Amino acid sequence: MDSATYPTGEYPPVVTDAPQPDTWRKVATHERREIPRIPYSLDAGYRAITEELFDIWSDRLYTNRIRYRYYDGKNKLKDFGISTPPELLHVETVVDWPNKAVSALADRVRFDGFTAASEDVQTLLDGVSERSRLNVKTRQATHGECIFGPAFATVGVDDAGRARIDFHSAEAASAVWDDAKGRIAYGMVIDAFDNGAPSFVRVFTDSDVLMLWDNGDTFDWQIFPHRMGRVPMEVFTYRPTDRKPFGQSRISRAVMSITDDAVRCALGGSIAFQFAVSPQKWMLGVDRDPFEQKTRWEAYIGNWLAIGYNGKDGVMPQVGQMQQPSMQQYSDYMRSLAARFSGATNVPVSQLGIIHDNPASAEAIYAANEPLIIEATDVIEGSRDTMRELARMCIAAERDASYDELTDEERAVMANYRNPALPSVVSMADAAVKIAGAVEGFAGTSYFWKMIGLPEDARREIEQTQQAATANAVLTSLFGADNGE
Repeated sequence: MDSATYPTGEYPPVVTDAPQPDTWRKVATHERREIPRIPYSLDAGYRAITEELFDIWSDRLYTNRIRYRYYDGKNKLKDFGISTPPELLHVETVVDWPNKAVSALADRVRFDGFTAASEDVQTLLDGVSERSRLNVKTRQATHGECIFGPAFATVGVDDAGRARIDFHSAEAASAVWDDAKGRIAYGMVIDAFDNGAPSFVRVFTDSDVLMLWDNGDTFDWQIFPHRMGRVPMEVFTYRPTDRKPFGQSRISRAVMSITDDAVRCALGGSIAFQFAVSPQKWMLGVDRDPFEQKTRWEAYIGNWLAIGYNGKDGVMPQVGQMQQPSMQQYSDYMRSLAARFSGATNVPVSQLGIIHDNPASAEAIYAANEPLIIEATDVIEGSRDTMRELARMCIAAERDASYDELTDEERAVMANYRNPALPSVVSMADAAVKIAGAVEGFAGTSYFWKMIGLPEDARREIEQTQQAATANAVLTSLFGADNGE
């Protein structure tokens, strides 16, 4: 491989206005190691694509890490240097509101399997769901898109030629959007890191998969063609726009700013509480230091405190206590911050630890959750389209065909999601029974069993039992008719 070098720099990369040679690119660092260099032996077109994808990944890595720190509750205290004593700046204070902003929405987006037009396709997709653990992985992908904006998924086959779906965080993937086609033009996933630097990378195009692996200071590479006819990669996005087709993070600048305020308020409240439970005392007219033989804390908690009379000046000692500081201002400010955070994320205030004296009615609870339910519905609509495309690519991959060669029956795939309102089993069962009474034959459909809240394995067992019972009834009637003759 060509070992030509590129200029290097510290992360984040710095772009100068000076003209650069055609071989120049920004080289970012992940943790402490530099990204291995793209070899010159690679075709110029692939080298340009790979460099662009690395640039996109590295440019967004810093902000992605910051948002994950807020999600993980490890954001640093941003103190004003006014009210917090320097000795107490190291006190760890955690406000998990960004985590709540993500989980409150993501928990309402629940994948519920594929529905196909034929039994063969249904069996194929059921196998894909089982191998890919979609019930778990899709929820992780939803959390990822809420944290970072996008979450990526790729389609491939295992050694046995069976299709599967793999999911990738935005911290280990990047892509370029094609507006004309309405999908990814080309993308990259980082499958492995070595001491913090990418060591195994895959680049996806419409015709090939480029694999790169670390060989010390550069990459070795190999190109594998595929028959998909399109990039076998899709993206889940939170609130995509024309200017941001890969979405935007739910941990927005407003969320981070309010969280910083809440951390300062929580720390200030903790410090104020310590002064509130041990208010300052004062003494006048003492002849000596009353704390010579004990600490100030021992003197405070002791049952008796003896103070000597100042006979020299003829002044009677006086003991007093300063006014106890109030915690109300901290509580009020935290409520105000919670209200602002709720307005920015649609998360009800009650889920942020702000408890009201009077319990809310069922109607009030639903009304408080309605904006979040609407937002979850929007996420589900986008995720349903993405999962449908992934399912079609899985069918093509397992059939060893291109995406355009799929039949109408194979394209007729639906991705199912549960109701984001998460109604109770009792209310869903009641609604299902009422619909079954009004629509003839509805009680025998699989959707009826879904509505009453039965899991997938229970639904399948019931359907198989019903089919077996029907078959037995047919056989019994046939043999009974023969015996009657």
